[in-house]
Amino acid sequence: MRVSRHTFEAYGNLLVAGMILFSGCSVRAPLNYWTPPLIQSAVGKRVAVSKVAGPEEIANRIHEKLLSSPPTDTGRQVKLVDSNQLQAKTAIQLVSAIDDQTSDVALASVARREGYDYMLRGEVLTARDYGQKKEEIDRLIMSWRLTSMNNQHPSSGRPVVIDEETAIDLYPDLAFVPDPTDRLVAAAVRETYRLITPSIHREKVTLAVPIVLPGSADVRKGNKAARQGDWARAEQIWIQVAEDHPMQSAAIHNLALAAAAAQDFSRAKQLARRAIRQHPTALYKKTLVWIEQAQRDYHKAFNLPDPPEGWFVTRD
Repeated sequence: MRVSRHTFEAYGNLLVAGMILFSGCSVRAPLNYWTPPLIQSAVGKRVAVSKVAGPEEIANRIHEKLLSSPPTDTGRQVKLVDSNQLQAKTAIQLVSAIDDQTSDVALASVARREGYDYMLRGEVLTARDYGQKKEEIDRLIMSWRLTSMNNQHPSSGRPVVIDEETAIDLYPDLAFVPDPTDRLVAAAVRETYRLITPSIHREKVTLAVPIVLPGSADVRKGNKAARQGDWARAEQIWIQVAEDHPMQSAAIHNLALAAAAAQDFSRAKQLARRAIRQHPTALYKKTLVWIEQAQRDYHKAFNLPDPPEGWFVTRD
């Protein structure tokens, strides 16, 4: 039987529509995971903090805030010490011709002798003021440099750029701080801690959304919970779907992301590979790569050995 071109196109359109219905679409949900320090880990180390250079008022506020609230949670502890304590230990103070501060060369010598691991030096490059009040600023640009005292790690630096909008976006709790400059200072200090300690990164991941397969409605209920940040509730729903409908690959894919949200990356990879075996979509393959990269970041952040199963799809 000869099939006309129009009939062939109609069959093709039906096939595409069927694939869309069964594979569904996707939505995004926020997921937090650990990332390694942006410069070098100083966890468990002693760090001498030089006086922050730049406009004195804002530089002093940053210096004080940095020293007063270092991370204390497990795996992120770092001891920050004001370099003024080191200056009192030396009779030789080399004076900088630029900013009249005690030379970093002299401080480094004392820090090394006193058993410090690193020196951290910051400078405020820009404190932009577009407000009515002279003392208020709406943007900070800083430069930080971390110097090893034992030469095991090279000296390296990184900028920190923060503005009013970014500060609230990264740290929503700062919206309750009434003074805008205090908000910027707090955000800049938190961003500085990320340079030398592990930190939590927030990212939106893609969930699978089945439409007509058995269990699809419940998968979407789990998706709603995940989009609200309740990954534990979402996981419970998807587990039940996977038990009732073992071939519901969307539930298994989303369970892989729930396992990653709980930092159980080995299980997450197992689930992702299972979903791929059932339905090898581009989304599922992309998720497997994302999970393993997040696992690499986690292991690097806390100096962990390679997982027992090794690495499947990424390279260091």
